[in-house]
Amino acid sequence: MPGWRLLSVIVAIAVLVIVVEMMRRRKLREKYAGAWLLVGLGVVIFGVFPGVAEALARATGILTAANLVFLLSGLVLLVVSLQLSSEIGHLEEEVRTSVEEIALLRCELDETRRRLEEQIGEIAARTNGPHAPNETPAGLENGVTPARR
Repeated sequence: MPGWRLLSVIVAIAVLVIVVEMMRRRKLREKYAGAWLLVGLGVVIFGVFPGVAEALARATGILTAANLVFLLSGLVLLVVSLQLSSEIGHLEEEVRTSVEEIALLRCELDETRRRLEEQIGEIAARTNGPHAPNETPAGLENGVTPARR
């Protein structure tokens, strides 16, 4: 086995091991792992059986197996790029929707706080006379009522 074939098989096996290990550690999702496993298996097959690449090249009208490998590599990169672009678009939409929901919830929270402060002010005005919502009513300093002094 020539050196380049051995190197391609070793690299392909390393890719397969890395993909399986990343899946095991949950660093790579299954939908991406399948594609990388197929790429790794394809490289192993082309490395171990170079006649397969040559036969495919002849069948498709490509002059050399190396040109076929470069074409397939480019197609794989194109598919990966399209998939990742699609994922990015989906994630951007999710982030935009989440930001809008957070903004609406903040407005609702501010409105609820404002109404609560108004109600506290009304209750305080009815019970002890007018004072600011955060102001301690007269006679309640340090939490002691005049009757308890």
